[in-house]
Amino acid sequence: MPAGTSTNWTPVEGRDDAICRAFHRLAHRRADEPLIVGARGRVTARDIDRWASAIAARIGDARLPERSTVALAVPNGPAFLAGLVALRRLGHPVLLVDHAAPLADRGRAVSTLGAVAMVSATDGWPGAIDAVSIDATGAAAIEVPPSTAVIKLTSGSTGMPRGVAMTAEQLLADEAALASTMGFTERDRLLAMVPMSHSYGFTTLVLSALVRGLPLVVPADAGPLSPIEAARLFAATIVPTVPAYIQALLRLSTPPAWPTSVRRVITAGAVLHVAPAVAFRRRYGRPIHVFYGSSECGGICYDREGDAAERGTVGTPVDGVSVTLADADAHGEGLVTVQSPAVGLTYLPAAEARLANGQFQTSDIATWREGALALQRRADGVINVRGRKVDPGEVESVLTRLEGVDDAVVMAGDGRGPDDTIVRAFVACRTRHLDYQQVWRWCQRHLADHKVPRSIVIVEAIPRNARGKVDRVALAGLAPAGDGDQRHHA
Repeated sequence: MPAGTSTNWTPVEGRDDAICRAFHRLAHRRADEPLIVGARGRVTARDIDRWASAIAARIGDARLPERSTVALAVPNGPAFLAGLVALRRLGHPVLLVDHAAPLADRGRAVSTLGAVAMVSATDGWPGAIDAVSIDATGAAAIEVPPSTAVIKLTSGSTGMPRGVAMTAEQLLADEAALASTMGFTERDRLLAMVPMSHSYGFTTLVLSALVRGLPLVVPADAGPLSPIEAARLFAATIVPTVPAYIQALLRLSTPPAWPTSVRRVITAGAVLHVAPAVAFRRRYGRPIHVFYGSSECGGICYDREGDAAERGTVGTPVDGVSVTLADADAHGEGLVTVQSPAVGLTYLPAAEARLANGQFQTSDIATWREGALALQRRADGVINVRGRKVDPGEVESVLTRLEGVDDAVVMAGDGRGPDDTIVRAFVACRTRHLDYQQVWRWCQRHLADHKVPRSIVIVEAIPRNARGKVDRVALAGLAPAGDGDQRHHA
């Protein structure tokens, strides 16, 4: 990403947007300090400001409707930061789109959420501004709250795209709360291995750089060892990652040495089970801190001590966040409900009562355990087996306690008849030393009969997307054909 050539430079202020104002203050004070480092070079706040101005000029030439939504689909790198700043300086709500998502998925998101144009690039570290494209999408604009700065993508139970409208102030409140809770300091460098377009990466990486000036260490490529190498070469101190990466690292027969500069490992996006948390500590002599949050409200809970996953919890509430359990039953289990300054405005394209007025009610059922939050199951994920309810989370917890199991996902499967539902378990076992009978007997000893999986699919690894969440479409493709009890290796 080439730097500008003018010697007379004043950062653009961006008066109408709190994120731009914060970046302006940073660029004014620390213009030549690095914001991004990696094998491809060093990028400063001055560089990001100049590129943002150049991209903004090109967007202006496109003559888009004032304050219309524009999608940003760019890989991790300086172009993502510059594109975001450019769009906010022009007053466009920014729809965060995963550049790696299939074209059909990107198209649905753009159409559903009314992004009239897309700023995109195939390389987050382009060599020229012409490599950043600004293209009309043909989508019909939809109405969004006037104060919307960013639209985060999420999905409902139908899997259809929907957005969460966020103000700049809400985003900055989340950034400040997480920096305080996670203990970030001005000396930290963050490893940028999770996508910047996802809620987790957007707050902990993008905003930490633009607002706080924490340098981002960008890996050279998508290889499994590239993040570790980048962390070692460029002295990363904080590693935000996902459970899938931790599990992949643990599967290596010859694991790499852990970078001595790293002082904290944080994982989010999915449940980190007890076994990999314990295995990581044993192998590397350090804990993993779990983080629980959502696109709708940012951070919810964080594991400050580093032992929550090993105890089956997700830590305690983030600073400034109130967590209550709505409609709690006699066992203390209720729906996780969040109040904080970081809760989003509304869902798009259609509002829902569970996200409004600074409060968000999740679909997660949890209980308190010695002051920490313990997630139990999803309210919308119960399996009905001949009229009896089965909690997939309970079965997954039992499976992951079996020696040799690296990961497990449980879902409903088809039984012998059209109205017959069975419990289907996908069990990841990298050693392949487990078989159907071993898993089935283990479940029989620890579960009621109707909860025991009748279909057990043993795989090398559970397929997950870039967010670290289970790729249920890919997983369903591994299911065997046939009726009744099924035993299968994929």
